[in-house]
Amino acid sequence: MIFSRPTSYAVRALVCLAKSYGQGPIMGSEIAESENLPAPFLAKLMRELTSSGIVKASRGPGGGFVLGRDPQEISLWDVFIKYDGLMLASECLLGCGKCTEDDSCYVHSLWAEPKASLKTFLVNTSIADLAGKRSETAR
Repeated sequence: MIFSRPTSYAVRALVCLAKSYGQGPIMGSEIAESENLPAPFLAKLMRELTSSGIVKASRGPGGGFVLGRDPQEISLWDVFIKYDGLMLASECLLGCGKCTEDDSCYVHSLWAEPKASLKTFLVNTSIADLAGKRSETAR
């Protein structure tokens, strides 16, 4: 698994919200049930996504969660960097601390191109793209 559990769960929740974008708030319990996610963990993720502006929350009757901006404007990178991004940015692939051009492990130069490709994919893939693919596969 490339994504950590928090990233995977957050992406799944955002795709769920993207599928109903513009139709009003969705309760966290509905997202958890729809995506088969543990409700307590999802609640924590939704608070974090709300604090970063990716999601907006409203309380009370008719409350719930909506995307903070158009799903086409939310990239996988936005979510990935929140939970896993520092690994991609500076941590050593082998867990040897930070790798830089001046002080690198023996995998550093081999990992540079795939790492750049992965970042390009994450930056260029939106939550809307995933919601569209999900609708096509109906899963």
